[in-house]
Amino acid sequence: MDQFEIVLAQFEPMITSIMNRCRIYRDHELYRQAARIGLWKAWTKYEDSRGDFAPYAYRCIQGAVLDELKKESRNEDRNIPAESDTLEVLIKNNHVEKSDTHILDTILESLPTKDLQLLILLYIKGYSYDELAVMEGLTIGGIKKRRDRIMKQIREEKMKSRKKG
Repeated sequence: MDQFEIVLAQFEPMITSIMNRCRIYRDHELYRQAARIGLWKAWTKYEDSRGDFAPYAYRCIQGAVLDELKKESRNEDRNIPAESDTLEVLIKNNHVEKSDTHILDTILESLPTKDLQLLILLYIKGYSYDELAVMEGLTIGGIKKRRDRIMKQIREEKMKSRKKG
């Protein structure tokens, strides 16, 4: 057995503890691998003269997990999930089929005025969630929840229309 594999086996409980403290609730293997890489870097750079290995390893592992969290957070901010933002994608790409235009018009006309106004401000006028939250007197989460509810309603109506036609 390799020297590092022995060290890795000893520090697996520490990796689990760090992941729990960082509240990792998804993509466990991704973060566990980042933590293992952090441990490996600590193991290769460690010097006996600097003190005990365990605290140094803890900081390196925690740093690697936090770096991965930051990277994932930046990645999520840049990528727009296509399913929840179908309307935005269609508007930006100017790609809407004729049958979809009619269906979409019908659905939008049936929406309450406040919901339609939110969609216009968000997708056509380009207001941010922060700005909309201030305008509506809600939290950002409240605005997103409202948008999700509206988008779900639009998707359901679209599916009903397609089944009819």
